[in-house]
Amino acid sequence: MKPFIRTTIVQDLTPAADGSYTYDLPVNPVSHISLVLKCLNVTNEATVPQILDLITNIEVLHRGTSIFQCSARDLYALNHIILRNPPIVSNQVATDNATRFLSLIIPFGRRLFHGKECFPQSKAGELKLRLTVDIATAEADGLILLVEATELPGETPNRFLRYTTLTKTPSAVGACDVPLPISYEYAGLVLWGTTIPTALVWTATIDQVKLLADNTELYYSLSNWEALRGDLIERIGHRPGHIVASTDDHIANYAYMDFDPARDDTLLLNSKNYNTLTLRITAGDTNPLRVLPVELVPASVQA
Repeated sequence: MKPFIRTTIVQDLTPAADGSYTYDLPVNPVSHISLVLKCLNVTNEATVPQILDLITNIEVLHRGTSIFQCSARDLYALNHIILRNPPIVSNQVATDNATRFLSLIIPFGRRLFHGKECFPQSKAGELKLRLTVDIATAEADGLILLVEATELPGETPNRFLRYTTLTKTPSAVGACDVPLPISYEYAGLVLWGTTIPTALVWTATIDQVKLLADNTELYYSLSNWEALRGDLIERIGHRPGHIVASTDDHIANYAYMDFDPARDDTLLLNSKNYNTLTLRITAGDTNPLRVLPVELVPASVQA
């Protein structure tokens, strides 16, 4: 294995206005992209969600086709679930105008620096990063973007991770279906619901889930939100927010349906074995929800 190369793609860029900004990525195989959001506190300490809201959409495109697409908030949760650790947040103080930064990772493999699971070599101008920013927030200002890429020259990966975002607003309480792409192998599904059980009510936008393959139950014949949340202990351990004094569980609205719990690829879901793949959700209310498939795409697809 050759030495990796760490390359700075964007060096301390201050976006002049809201909108999308696009940058070319390296041609060597890419393990991951480091995306750092730098900003200043406004009056009080900017919370993690407030910093994340400075970027509303993150997209990696190859020849114009999206291979990674989600919000900064969803990427924050993905880092917890896929990389099994929370992203780094600096200087958590409430001083006005204090410098802050939050570092996110866009991974193309379930392990970083993994030569067999990363984005394959491409040609100049084919691989791009597109960031959509919203700098008109009241809690943080002075957004500065820092982007670095970690390349693995000489590697010939077998596959890479693809993330996309599916959105749904249930029309009524009860069963609603989210069709899933019939494409490649699934490592899992990240779930986000507007409403979760809090205070005096048990209501959850995603109350229960089941997976249907060709209308037959598969893997998850029926699972509840609270149990799926509990399963995260195996990936991310104990989370804050379990005692009254702790209010910083920033992924409380997320759960994960895992198709690789043993982490040895033996249980991966191959969607190509089926004609239809559907996530059936029992909705507890009619608020929006999101489903983020975590797919394993053969490197040959991008050749």
